[in-house]
Amino acid sequence: MIRAMTTSPISDAELDRRVLLRVWLIAAAFLAAVGFVNASTLIVDATREARSLDPRVPWTLEYSSIVTITALVPLVALYERRFPLTPENWLKAIFAHFIGSVVFSTVHIAGMVLLRHAAYAVILGRSYRFFSDPLTDIVYEYRKDLLPYAVIVLILNLARSVEEHKREAEVARAEARETGRLTLKSGGCTILLDARSMEWAQAAANYVDIRANGMTHLARISLTALEQLLSEAGVDVVRVHRSRIVNRAKVIEIAPSRDGDFRIKTTDGSELGGSRRYRHLLPA
Repeated sequence: MIRAMTTSPISDAELDRRVLLRVWLIAAAFLAAVGFVNASTLIVDATREARSLDPRVPWTLEYSSIVTITALVPLVALYERRFPLTPENWLKAIFAHFIGSVVFSTVHIAGMVLLRHAAYAVILGRSYRFFSDPLTDIVYEYRKDLLPYAVIVLILNLARSVEEHKREAEVARAEARETGRLTLKSGGCTILLDARSMEWAQAAANYVDIRANGMTHLARISLTALEQLLSEAGVDVVRVHRSRIVNRAKVIEIAPSRDGDFRIKTTDGSELGGSRRYRHLLPA
């Protein structure tokens, strides 16, 4: 197979910046919502049970933790970039992220306790004590920190995958526009096709069968995305079925069939079925 272009509309640094910003905003919004629910629940429960509780305490406890975790997201992103979760190195990555989670929890506890000491002194006018039983408290906090660390790492992986897919699509569209060539993924290979040679294409689950130059290629792309690529390359394609498109320039015969549907023949001898709802897009 021919290797595709390596140029990219955005750099790796810009991609990482987009991923970090997206995950940072998601984490901040989600944690803020969780903190609000937890703090307000503690206050409501205390009121129902007629217990004395300074309402400032739950907010201080919750948001000192949330602020610290949110501040750690960029560091987790840098670490995750160094040890991404991929099929090739998943075992190494899991061990690395176990170590990362321990460091994350340690820094979180330290930052949270410092914020609480300051908040208690300034807002509540009294001291804060965290370690009543140091070993038990640290283990307890680590168990709680393990979930947010894992969620942040997984969201970083997902967001990076989405951004990389978008970047690949931008590269493919740019190449189609500039060279008239389609860049398509097929397993671990890259297929490059002259867009004008495409006869027809039809959806096949998460893939698309593409007929060109007397061969059928299986590409990992949606039919809609393929239509966009072909349009960028200046090819006039028309949808003849919800799961099928044809190159209008390759159509040599259109014949009616039962129930108002129709049949199409293309220049390479292929015969395709068309749906009546799309018949008006072709010549009468």
